[in-house]
Amino acid sequence: MLLLVVAWISSSSSAAFAQSGWSEPIAPPAEPEPPPAGPNPDWEEPPPVRSEDSAPRNPDWVEEDEPPPMRKVKRSASELYGLRYATRSLTMPRGMMRGTFDTVVGRDTVAGSSSAETVSTMSFGAAITLADDFEIGFSRYRMASFPSISLFPTFGFGGEGLIAFSMSPEAQFGDIPFYGRFEALDREVVKLALDAVFRIPTQTNFGFLGGATLRFVIQDRFAIDTGLDFTVDHNSQGPELWSLDLPLKLVANATDRLFIEVRSGMTIYDLSQTIRTVTSGLLQGPFYFIPLGLRAGYTVEPRATMLDIFASFGFPTLYGFTTRDSSLTPETWQVTIGLNIYSPALFKGSAL
Repeated sequence: MLLLVVAWISSSSSAAFAQSGWSEPIAPPAEPEPPPAGPNPDWEEPPPVRSEDSAPRNPDWVEEDEPPPMRKVKRSASELYGLRYATRSLTMPRGMMRGTFDTVVGRDTVAGSSSAETVSTMSFGAAITLADDFEIGFSRYRMASFPSISLFPTFGFGGEGLIAFSMSPEAQFGDIPFYGRFEALDREVVKLALDAVFRIPTQTNFGFLGGATLRFVIQDRFAIDTGLDFTVDHNSQGPELWSLDLPLKLVANATDRLFIEVRSGMTIYDLSQTIRTVTSGLLQGPFYFIPLGLRAGYTVEPRATMLDIFASFGFPTLYGFTTRDSSLTPETWQVTIGLNIYSPALFKGSAL
């Protein structure tokens, strides 16, 4: 009986194993497949993103559609005003400043002395252009009007400026001229400026100059400067002294930096015949003078500034005459050495 029970259990277990799939022997585990020869697709980096111009975009870079703004660099004085002296405008560009210096040495046989005497002066001046075509300054220099041979007020011997003094025949401070100039016309071939000059007296008397300066430019290297200056000098002993100056100057740039100027014209002195009134008729005006002068200069550019260095020699009253007499006076002469320094534009709103 026990044997039958064991046999039945054994046959039941075999049938159950056969139904559950365990009838066959268990196979050994399969060996792992070797890794693929190429890169693992799960490890690959995403393809680079390209911009519209197909350039690769580095995520560590910050790309800009426009270049960063650059700081504006001020243009040099020669770029603003021009290197050639003969083609410059009659006023500086807005915002520019000019410093002037000149010293004059000569012999004078006219200015109130019966014998010749040595005259020497020194002058410093300054000017600035506050608005387009409007320039003011404390200086006897104005473009196309200097060195003046006009007899207003010291026969061209200088001694006028923001700081000015004479060293001989006696030491004393000079007059202070304050001027305003408006450039009414600025074309490529013709330029016109209107001047008003007030003489603040420290040596002589109060005076006023009103005038017009005209410049004709020829072929970018030559210029003809002319115009008209009407002057009034205060006379504490009688009527005011009126005079008229008609300058004529030929300017040429031999090179872009080297310029030469020949100066002449005519001065009609004492139109009001004040001298005849003061001298009780011993001297009768008006008096006519024809000057003659030569000037040479050179322009240099230290950094952003510009510098004109010049020297001139002239006879301010070379030929003089009245309605009754005439004479040559080469004994009256003068030598002028000077320089002008120009700054770039100094304040906002100027040409940059």
